[in-house]
Amino acid sequence: MAKPKKQITAAPRDVGEALEQLEQPKMNWKVIGLFGVALAVVWLIAGILMPTIGYVGLIVAGVLTAVASGFLVWVWRLTRKSADIAAILKSATDKEGRAAALEQLRARQAPGGKDALNAIAQAQLVAQESPAEAIKILEGINLKKAPALVHDDVRANLAMFYLMTGRARDARELADDIRLDRQPQAKAKAMYAAVVAEAFARTGKAEDARKLLETYDPNDKEFGPVAGMLWRAQVYTYMATKKRGRAKEAMEQLFEVDPNMVAAFVQRGTRPELSRLAKQVLAGAGALPKPKMRTR
Repeated sequence: MAKPKKQITAAPRDVGEALEQLEQPKMNWKVIGLFGVALAVVWLIAGILMPTIGYVGLIVAGVLTAVASGFLVWVWRLTRKSADIAAILKSATDKEGRAAALEQLRARQAPGGKDALNAIAQAQLVAQESPAEAIKILEGINLKKAPALVHDDVRANLAMFYLMTGRARDARELADDIRLDRQPQAKAKAMYAAVVAEAFARTGKAEDARKLLETYDPNDKEFGPVAGMLWRAQVYTYMATKKRGRAKEAMEQLFEVDPNMVAAFVQRGTRPELSRLAKQVLAGAGALPKPKMRTR
């Protein structure tokens, strides 16, 4: 039986599938438990040393407890806010759902570029129809006022949209500041890696991109919808390192994940060698549109 052809549309794959797979942010109770144990040890030591240093130890322990408690409350509020936004995004599985989700997010948005999480969510929703609008939203975020925990999320998402619109140099400036070790979630870390690697590959650091991508297997089910971004980064990386065969293999894998991401390489402005490779992969899969005959 013939293998069914992959359908190619004018736009990249609908974001609905990816949004449905969003992970709900959760408190890391293991880390909180370690905080509690550490504070208990501090109080124990303060009590033991009380005959020697008096109430100084208890005062220090009290200050540390107050600081730690304030930090945990702040993290809890940020986690709750992230969970609320994720719940809104999960309902945006079609055009009507995205419009409704955007309306909810805009109604909750804080002024002054402080609400980075909300802005990232809005950018993800509008990106399918208008990457330029997504860029505008993210560029409006004031990182000085945004929580430090989301700085790399902003950089990675903005760099991704820069790459989509051919602004590799702008993406590279952001990629240089992204630190993967600060991201505990596997999918988000893989997304960071894909963005950083592609930015490197397209701006003269192909070997660094290759070494980074070797640590992320796009076939790992834990990465889910990020697989396409990893395959795309491999395409750019292997072309930059003159390994055309590996680039073709990566593009064929990318076609299996999302044919529209391969079709995007055929668009005007793409480097000729990448465009030719994409046409070859599309033609081999029987998905290259036939040219229309003109009649005089």
